[in-house]
Amino acid sequence: MLESNGVHRTIQVAPNEYPLYLPIPLFPAPGCLTGVPESPGLATELRFLHIAGPSLAEVVQRHAADFAGARLNFSPQDFTRTLAKIAFTAAVYALGIAPFTGTPIRRVILGEDPSVGHWVGSWKGEPVNEPKGLHAMKLRASGTNIHVVLRLFAQFGAPEYHIVLGPAASEFANSTAWPWK
Repeated sequence: MLESNGVHRTIQVAPNEYPLYLPIPLFPAPGCLTGVPESPGLATELRFLHIAGPSLAEVVQRHAADFAGARLNFSPQDFTRTLAKIAFTAAVYALGIAPFTGTPIRRVILGEDPSVGHWVGSWKGEPVNEPKGLHAMKLRASGTNIHVVLRLFAQFGAPEYHIVLGPAASEFANSTAWPWK
């Protein structure tokens, strides 16, 4: 959408002339790690990473406009629940379902627990996944708590997210199947 003197207009451009941006949501660290009480609110900062084509500033200049932009519908809760689902399914793939019989992340994924920010947030440590390839993910443990550090769209330098899946079932954590001994 372009705007000149308060008048909005839409123009058609060739694919190589389209400004392509990747929306990057940033969150605080998961509340269960920082001591923040459970709450349905989710603080979000939304950044835009220029991926390809001209920048929006170049589009403004090229088409003699005051503003160029795009509309974005975004739900932080839906996005973080999606991150939780990706992390959970990858962890089940890697470890099986046995560690996750009582995990609180299931209720988050299903939308039954609105405190998604208590379990999902941005990774605040040193990078874990290299910024290459499409997506990357690592499983970690702290005590019996299982964590996933996830980077979507890694090759574009997108940030990493931290998903706390919760404590593993004690039978699994005390078995020979527990990978973090």
